[in-house]
Amino acid sequence: MTRATQVGWITLLTAVVASAAQAGAIVEQFRSGAFGLPWSASADAVQTRYPSGRWGNDTQGHRQYCVASRQVIMKLPAPHQSRELCFLIGADGTLASATARMDASLPELLAVVNRARTMYGDFDAIRRDHGAIQSRFTYMLWTRERPFVVQVGSANDSDGRPTEVTFTVADDASLHTKGADAVSNRSVAAN
Repeated sequence: MTRATQVGWITLLTAVVASAAQAGAIVEQFRSGAFGLPWSASADAVQTRYPSGRWGNDTQGHRQYCVASRQVIMKLPAPHQSRELCFLIGADGTLASATARMDASLPELLAVVNRARTMYGDFDAIRRDHGAIQSRFTYMLWTRERPFVVQVGSANDSDGRPTEVTFTVADDASLHTKGADAVSNRSVAAN
């Protein structure tokens, strides 16, 4: 075997090992994009794929396009589908995040959380309203496969009932991880 062939095989083996090390449930599912759009989709491509939506900004000032759409989420059976999709455009002008807004109910939240835990394991980070006696919002995050991140979120009324349930996937983790606390899912031994 020539030196060039050896280097070629080493390079190929390194690429395979690196891609296998990066492969996971989230990467495998969302590597090429989300909801029928590639991560390289421009704002125009988003609007072309999902016409009749509206442009605006999210709470952080990112350009956002929302449209009514019934989509299956994580292969959940009906009636667990989106009612609206919202797409964030990143600083590079391409799709950075896609959010499915679901019906605001506890059964919907439990279905999405349980399916996400089944598919991706225990969430490893959380964002929560720490200033309130009862949290007004909770976002469970799966961040181990960065830059891809999955987030299941809920906003709650004063009685703790969901007023919003969302499922988000992004290829720009920084959009959703700011202010998140790491969570340990290791079991704690009883004293």
